[in-house]
Amino acid sequence: MAASAVKVSNVSLGATEQDIKEFFSFSGEIECIDMHSDTERSQIAYIRFKDSQGAETAKCLSGATIVDQSVIIELAPDHQFPVTATVYSNPNENSNGSGGAESSSAIQKAEDVVSSMLAKGFCLGKDTVKKAKAFDEKHQLTSTASSKVASLDQKIGLSGKISAGTTAVNEKVKEMDEKLKVSEAAKAAFTAAEQSVSNAGSAIMKNRYVLTGTSWVTGAFGRVTKVAGEVGQKTKEKVAAEEEGANKASGYVPIS
Repeated sequence: MAASAVKVSNVSLGATEQDIKEFFSFSGEIECIDMHSDTERSQIAYIRFKDSQGAETAKCLSGATIVDQSVIIELAPDHQFPVTATVYSNPNENSNGSGGAESSSAIQKAEDVVSSMLAKGFCLGKDTVKKAKAFDEKHQLTSTASSKVASLDQKIGLSGKISAGTTAVNEKVKEMDEKLKVSEAAKAAFTAAEQSVSNAGSAIMKNRYVLTGTSWVTGAFGRVTKVAGEVGQKTKEKVAAEEEGANKASGYVPIS
């Protein structure tokens, strides 16, 4: 049977049971909490969830800070909760009125849990997002954010529009090459095109979905960045060519 409980070590003496409940409520529905002293500087807390997914999601949060200390979270399949443990829900009610709550917990994705906690201001470990993504991939889960972005992309064809936009920039560069021969106006146009593409890339990276590791957004930004680089390179080459031509016309020969 999969473990539905976790052990939380190095809990600050200043942390209350309410602090523990608030922190771990993001992972899943909590059945009960058992807290007691460990050392002169810390406590230990055991949390049992309604299902094993809640416990495994909670494990991904190891390294997070609760109150003022970084905690260690691991599965605790053998812990026996005493009768004095605080009970928040009755596990025997699963087959009755609380079935909806259990289903709600079951659809929680680790990536979404981490995103929600970060948005609430919780201080999580530096590798928490990576662990959450690995957990979701292992269980073939897709975060709500990723699903929404994929659905949006399918509806409005955003990836296609980004590709079309970068192609249009390249075409404009060629057209201006032929018409203006890199005059000052051409230089300004090149710079504006490069800045527009760069701004588009920045806007994509600021989008909240990037935080959840949505692959298509990363790919789209890659395409935008590549085109921005190409536009910039063409600008430099054309300006250099114009300056070289001007120097030759005036009889100036650079000393190597």
